Amino acid sequence: MLAPTLAIVLAANPSPVDAWARKACPLPKQTPDSNVEMKFMEQQRAECLKKAMNKALDKVIVPLKKSKPPAFKEWMSLQADSNRWMAEACAAVEEANWVDLASGERSMGTGYGFTESQCLQRQFAWRGFYADAWARKDWNAIQQALQGFSESARKARESLQAYRSKAQAAAARAPAHVEESDLPMRQLAQDDWKPYMERLERAASGPEVLARRQCALHPSPAPDCAQRLSDSLVSQLDFTEALNNQENGN
Repeated sequence: MLAPTLAIVLAANPSPVDAWARKACPLPKQTPDSNVEMKFMEQQRAECLKKAMNKALDKVIVPLKKSKPPAFKEWMSLQADSNRWMAEACAAVEEANWVDLASGERSMGTGYGFTESQCLQRQFAWRGFYADAWARKDWNAIQQALQGFSESARKARESLQAYRSKAQAAAARAPAHVEESDLPMRQLAQDDWKPYMERLERAASGPEVLARRQCALHPSPAPDCAQRLSDSLVSQLDFTEALNNQENGN
């Protein structure tokens, strides 16, 4: 089945963020003819948005190198950790679509990578919008965008918690050893589940830590700064599709 069109990839982001992303990286006009072409287009868009995000971040971070060296170091450290978290979290959402929690088997298909690219696009778009508004000191734009994440964050937290619970149960049933196989589908052993669950834990705990560090850099953070920022990151981690796949036996 062909993946959703690029036009709806950023649907989880508030409209100001979506508008920023479309301006930075205009949506392609052509319609993909296959999953392979669709995957390539989505990867291209993710790369475009990553470059746009980095360009926006440079406007915030580079001037601090001489004017405020401690802030410069913290921004650099924070962004490095944010990049690692985005990569891991989006990979976790992707991988969840290919693990059957009932059988404990992991499969593979031509659609692998779609969900990860979509997740990265949303993350890069939000981080780029945030940095762009910060560089312009447009705190109202940031606050307005943050308000748009509350409902999607609630749903994302519910789906993440539900998926983690099911995955923990699957891991507990996993065999200690599994015979090696060259087939795309294979049984996951206990040693496979350990890093899988650890990555899920990092994906779940990362937003709160990153949000607190970001708020510490804000010139005048609101009392709910960390909660709202955490919501904005969690909202990108939607495990609903993975849960639906489990219920439908896909």
